Amino acid sequence: MPERNPVTPETLLELQFIDAIALSPDGSRVVYQVRSIDPEKDGYESHLWLAPMRGGEPRRLTFGEHKNGSPAWSPDGKSIAFVSDRRDKKAQIYRLSLEGGEAERLTDLDGAIGGLSWSPDGSKLSFTYRANDPPETGHLPNSIAAKNAIEAKADKKDPKPPTFRHLTRLHYKEDGQGFLPKSRFQVHVFDIASRETRALTSGEWDHGTPQWSPDGKSLVFPANRLPDADYHAVVCDLWIIPSSGGEPRNLTPEPGMALAPAWSPDGSQIAYLGNTDETDAWGVKNVHVWIVSPQGGPARDLTPDFDRTALDLMGTDLRDFHEPGAPVWSPDGATIYFSASDEGSTHLFAVPPKGGAPRRVTSGTLALFAVQGSKGAKDLAVIRCDHTDAGTVGRLDPATGAVSPLARPTAKLFDTLEVGAPEEFWVEMPEGHKVQCWMLKPPKSGAPRAGQKGTHPMVLEIHGGPRIQYGACFFHEFQVLASAGFYVLFSNPRGAQGYGEAFTRAIVLNWGGPDYEDLMRVVDEALRRYPEIDPERLGVTGGSYGGYMTNWIVGHTDRFRAAATQRSVVDLKTLLLAGDFADDAVPEFGDQPWRDSPDYRRMSPITYVENIKTPLLILHSHEDHRCPVEEAEQLYTSLKLLRRDVEMVLFPGESHGLSRGGTPSRRLARLHPAMAKAK
Repeated sequence: MPERNPVTPETLLELQFIDAIALSPDGSRVVYQVRSIDPEKDGYESHLWLAPMRGGEPRRLTFGEHKNGSPAWSPDGKSIAFVSDRRDKKAQIYRLSLEGGEAERLTDLDGAIGGLSWSPDGSKLSFTYRANDPPETGHLPNSIAAKNAIEAKADKKDPKPPTFRHLTRLHYKEDGQGFLPKSRFQVHVFDIASRETRALTSGEWDHGTPQWSPDGKSLVFPANRLPDADYHAVVCDLWIIPSSGGEPRNLTPEPGMALAPAWSPDGSQIAYLGNTDETDAWGVKNVHVWIVSPQGGPARDLTPDFDRTALDLMGTDLRDFHEPGAPVWSPDGATIYFSASDEGSTHLFAVPPKGGAPRRVTSGTLALFAVQGSKGAKDLAVIRCDHTDAGTVGRLDPATGAVSPLARPTAKLFDTLEVGAPEEFWVEMPEGHKVQCWMLKPPKSGAPRAGQKGTHPMVLEIHGGPRIQYGACFFHEFQVLASAGFYVLFSNPRGAQGYGEAFTRAIVLNWGGPDYEDLMRVVDEALRRYPEIDPERLGVTGGSYGGYMTNWIVGHTDRFRAAATQRSVVDLKTLLLAGDFADDAVPEFGDQPWRDSPDYRRMSPITYVENIKTPLLILHSHEDHRCPVEEAEQLYTSLKLLRRDVEMVLFPGESHGLSRGGTPSRRLARLHPAMAKAK
């Protein structure tokens, strides 16, 4: 058997990422979207593939140096609509016949497009669209700069930055998107025959993905249409509108949020995800499965006693977080399927429309990134991952929970790599709870010899969020560290999702308290279980909230030999006032950030900066709008003035999601040990 290769930073360039799936109306075929890296162009390509649900060789549908995605099947199953940037690198809607031929461009728009869906009769496409600002925006009227911008657009050239930005909204920027345009996402309908595009909604609100009623007469979509929507970030309702146009009607006027609607097969009910807490502290309150009549009336919580949140909140560097997956109805309308984060896995659950205790469909350790159903078959299409699988398109039998693999783009690559499976263990805590942990050991080539003690280094990895979970999902960064000879410890301390609402709520008003206690006890237990680890060679790292905890840890203990804090939080007050947050900080932190609250000082790592003696590497992106670069600069400058051992690496043009979808060369540099030497 040939020797396998270690997982290195460069392995990233060979990975392929499954970003989306779409199941045909008869359930016989699945289209899936594969994203890959072009090292020469230092960018990404995305292409669509077709696989039979009963097995067979997948067929590639799109080609070229483009990004193709968001596939949607026509009702007759003869074609798909999708979004592509193949013309002038601008996203447009295309239609491709599966019987052969070139894709046909349907739209000529200038902005962001998403959420494609066909009308039941196949005559129309619905989608969301947010127009870009006109080229002259941000320049003085009739100025040379404005004229140059207009000419650049006409010549299909990149315009120069605006002369100024005039901001009026509370929520004026968003990480990964930058400063937002003045327009909002509106529901649009494209008529196939007439080639006309018509907006069904308008106003100063963003509207989510619309879903057609089975009879084609209505569309339902999520939106926060409050007069002061920016000041109520947790609020979202389901709205229904005639597909011919008219005034939207609110189906869920009760407090809280309503997301991801899905019509029952007969059109008599709409299932959705939501809760009734408008004062939720940053994702603590469980999201349940609800049902409401399209005629109106009170909504019903189908899973009121289910102590899990019906969302996939798995942390990984395979992809960024995505929109919540809508519930999936069985063809006979007797069962509603949904995903939920549960003890380090994302499992599929089932509940009847009348409600009751959910039944867990899947078993073992796995992460379901997407679930799709059809009206023509009981089987579901899924994207499945686990610790040693970066993504498999599969057919899931809802009767047994078994997943049959249909396509695994990374299979050949992984056959050549030493991809390790971590060992799982739980740590009993004195307060009565347990913390789930994993230890990823170095591969055989770097494993300790029998009887060898205290010689191997270990890195504690801390997840972001804080309301996400680590678990059964391939993580490139972890495998790189293991291949380099490190033991890699990761866990879900209090504050994480997947263990019940009380577990998640434990750090509200107390960041750096229960979470810190859990992490230190986890390290203690790891050293007890693995005597080959050298307690004098411990490292710690994490990103976002994980960066916050890294900063907190080195400000409260000197037990770690070195630390790397990534896209981190240093001062909660400046984070909340300069980041892309537009929600109320009081439920999470107890007060508004502009007030001189002792709680903010107590929970901010900058308060303890004089205690930091651990050598620290700071990694941060210049265009991070979630945790602005000023967070990193505050920490770096403070430690430099204190003459501590600190270095900082900044990544131009990158956002908070650098590790998951940034420019490939910068993702590579972030992981590469040669980076620190290239000064």
